[in-house]
Amino acid sequence: MKKFKSRLSRLSLCIALLLCSLLLYGAFCPSAEAAVFHPELLDDSAGLLDDEQFETLNCRLFDISQKYQFNVAVITTNSLGSYDAQGYANQIFVSRQYGYEATNDGILLLVSLDQRDWCITRDGYGYTAFTDAGLEYISDKVLKKLSSGDYYGAFTSYADLCEDFLEKAGEGQAYDDGNLPRSMPSLARWGIIVGLGGLLGVGVTLLLKMQLKSVRTNPAAGQYIRKGSFHMVRHEDVFLYSRVSRMRKPKNNTRSGSSGGGNHSGPSGISGKF
Repeated sequence: MKKFKSRLSRLSLCIALLLCSLLLYGAFCPSAEAAVFHPELLDDSAGLLDDEQFETLNCRLFDISQKYQFNVAVITTNSLGSYDAQGYANQIFVSRQYGYEATNDGILLLVSLDQRDWCITRDGYGYTAFTDAGLEYISDKVLKKLSSGDYYGAFTSYADLCEDFLEKAGEGQAYDDGNLPRSMPSLARWGIIVGLGGLLGVGVTLLLKMQLKSVRTNPAAGQYIRKGSFHMVRHEDVFLYSRVSRMRKPKNNTRSGSSGGGNHSGPSGISGKF
C-alpha cells in the first residue's frame, strides 16, 4: 500500500512538472498557441532563416497578429510550380485560411527563390490598412534587403512596417498617397547635405561679389540724359478710373488616409522580382 501511494505521488509530481513546463513554454514563446488557434504565420520552406531567427520572427508575427487581430504572415518557397507569384500567394492565402480566425483580415509576404519572385497580398481589413500606395511603400523598403540577400532583415522590416500601418489604420488615418511615412536621413547624410549646402552658398556669394562694380551716390539723374534730347512742354497727372476684381477662395479638398471601402472578391496585392 505504501509503495502504491509512493508511485502515485511520483506520478502526480511528474504530471505537475509537465504542466508547468508547457505553461512556461507558452509564456516565453506565444507562437506555441499559434499552432492551435491560427495558421502557421511563418513557413520557411526555402530555409532562409536559422533556428534563432525563425523563433524570433515567428513570435514577432504572432504578437502583431494577436495585438491587432489581423494575421501577418511570411511564406518562403523554392518554386512556384505552374503559378505566378500573385496566383501562388492568393491560393496559399485562401487554402490555409490566413484571415484572422473567422475573418479574411490578413496580409502575406511570399518569397520564392527559383525565379527570385516576391508578392505581398492582403484581404479583408487589409484593403483599409494597406492601400495600393501603402503596399508600394512597404515593398520598396523590403526589396532593398531582399535584393542584397538579407532575408531576416527584410522579413523584420516587413513585420515592423505592418505593425506601423495597422496602428495608423486603427487611429482612423490609414497611410495612403499624401501621408506615407517619411524616412529621416541618417546623421552622415545630414552632414553631407549641410556641408554641400554651405559650400554652394559660399560659392554663389563669392561669384556675385566678383560681378559687383563700385558705384557712387548721385542725388540727381540729370547726367543720364543726353543734352538737347528731352523737352517737356506740359506735365499733368490725370486719374481716369479704377477696377477691383474679387475671386472666391477655393475650398480645401485634400484627403488624408484611405477609406478602405469598396467590394473585394478575394486577396490581391503586388508582385515582382528581387
